Amino acid sequence: MDEEADFTRLFQEHYESVLRYAWRRVGPADAPDIANETFRIAWEKHQELPPDRPLPWLYVTARNLIRNLVKKEKRREGLLVVHDVGDIDDHAVAVVARQAALTALNSLSQSDRELVLLVAWEGLDLREAAQVAGCSRATATMRLHRARKRLEQSLADHPQLRPEFGESAI
Repeated sequence: MDEEADFTRLFQEHYESVLRYAWRRVGPADAPDIANETFRIAWEKHQELPPDRPLPWLYVTARNLIRNLVKKEKRREGLLVVHDVGDIDDHAVAVVARQAALTALNSLSQSDRELVLLVAWEGLDLREAAQVAGCSRATATMRLHRARKRLEQSLADHPQLRPEFGESAI
């Protein structure tokens, strides 16, 4: 295959994953720009992408672009973060549950929160998540274990959320 066909395959296989990654972090308005810029950079650095598992490399690139966006937008209103708490029927319960989940996630350090989201929402294994987070697998294992415990403590009063953040989900 030629370089263009390889890149087209890469784009088709991973664009939606990168877009969802960005959407969960910056919301629907900026996510397409982040995803598009990620793949523009990937095209420029196509030779540097690991051929067997390019998704962690793409996530690292998107994460760096998101950091740049956050720095710019912190001077304004702040960063829009959208999270889904699942299928809860009662709107009042859903609002309380969403707030509890956001509070629990926001109680984590930025690096621990990123690690939890990479494993729980992006579906990366621990090795890949450690690569994206820029730490060793051992460090990621320890940080994830501690983050799980803190999330469980934060959500102890909200049993409807505990399965989402429990040991089996993360």
